[in-house]
Amino acid sequence: MRRTQRFAALVLGLSAFLGSAGLASAQTARPAVAPPVSLHITRSPQNAVSAEYRLARPARALHFAPQLDGYRARDWQPATPDFRWVREGDGERIERTDGQPFTRLTFDIPVRYRSLEKSYAPFSPFSDGGLLVYSGHFQTCTALPCKGTEPLAVTIAAEGATIGVGGKRTDASAAFTSREEGTNIYIGSAEPAATSGFLAIVDPALQPVLRDHLLESLPQSMRDFAAIYGALTITPELYVSLDPQPPARTGLSSQGGTLPGQVFIHLYGDGWRKPIVPNEVLWLDWFFAHEAAHFFQRAGTNDIIGPDSEGWIHEGGADAMAALVMRERSDTLRRYVDRRIAEARKACATGLASVALSNASRAGKFDLHYQCGMLIALAIDADVRRGSAGARTLHDVNRRFFATVRAGTPWNGRSFLEAARRSGVSPPTLAAITMITRQKLTDPARQIDAMLQQAGVDWQGMDRAVAEPAAPSAPATP
Repeated sequence: MRRTQRFAALVLGLSAFLGSAGLASAQTARPAVAPPVSLHITRSPQNAVSAEYRLARPARALHFAPQLDGYRARDWQPATPDFRWVREGDGERIERTDGQPFTRLTFDIPVRYRSLEKSYAPFSPFSDGGLLVYSGHFQTCTALPCKGTEPLAVTIAAEGATIGVGGKRTDASAAFTSREEGTNIYIGSAEPAATSGFLAIVDPALQPVLRDHLLESLPQSMRDFAAIYGALTITPELYVSLDPQPPARTGLSSQGGTLPGQVFIHLYGDGWRKPIVPNEVLWLDWFFAHEAAHFFQRAGTNDIIGPDSEGWIHEGGADAMAALVMRERSDTLRRYVDRRIAEARKACATGLASVALSNASRAGKFDLHYQCGMLIALAIDADVRRGSAGARTLHDVNRRFFATVRAGTPWNGRSFLEAARRSGVSPPTLAAITMITRQKLTDPARQIDAMLQQAGVDWQGMDRAVAEPAAPSAPATP
């Protein structure tokens, strides 16, 4: 989700040869160096894929990061029984049981949705038999250290299907290089829907009223942010998949996010099969506004986004950007946003009672970066508005911060708060934010309220909003 793909080029060599009768030269192409590992994915009709790794040189193991809570060891079954999975630190490896090197390894992997904490689902099936395949989980190394972001040459074969990857659609087969955090590969037969500024694949089983609403919700957020930050130079892809076989009495659930050039959401649970009106799923509008904000964060920083340990900047910041644009659309959305803010205040105070925000990711409480980060960004917005008589907002702080990151300044809390200071945020508010982001708080509820009060955020009004009946909320996405 965080870095632009970079493509390697083949280099032609020029060799000159001397002959006894004179000079002769010949231009010869050096043989292309085979990638250390390549992956060949084949879609089978048995609702599974075959994933074959081919190694340029024998190796004793393939290493993967992160470990994904044991997902690979459970679902990736080697085609032969002489391999085993081994946990190693935060990652894992697969090796032969006899310790001998190998050059090929094939897995049979069932295509089913898996909700993985802090990571995207490996597969997102559509009700018509199509699916998304997330390439990031397949990236591997033949030696340590392994970050899980190393380039991987991938080919895909799916007879009778269209394959969409890297902004291109081809029939039956495709090839690309998966880099950094990877991408989603579409395999199926659906045609893109006509929508403003997007290539959209929306599950055909989705209720028409909800389908039409979703096809407008994301473009609306994109238009809102483009008016503030400038238009994007890409045409993003939108994927909305619907669980084909939801268990009974499982309600409404979703998971999704953004990758370079893509926004996607998987809807699962039997509640999606029952009549729904858009006001019952306002959190989908929030989801799309949050993910649209990520596109503009990326575009503003040459696709540089900071580490999970400071996720409050980009995840909380995206929530705050969503809150600001959605509150302007209608009274219904304003009330919904106010409830989200009030709920975030309570969740942030509760969470920071047991862990510092700087350690939240390592402690398995990454949601605090959404909740506390949104409050921090909204405090900055309120403070800079008050100090400039409404002439500046959070968006001005963001633009200044994005410009410094593009110029080479690290994406971190220090740089972000310096951009806030230079944009006019007051020293007391900056001091309160610094304490909340860097220290273990002694009285989180009081200290958060003090930050909001100092900045001029009407958190008491938000509390009154929480007392009203609320639309259902969705869990935070990775």
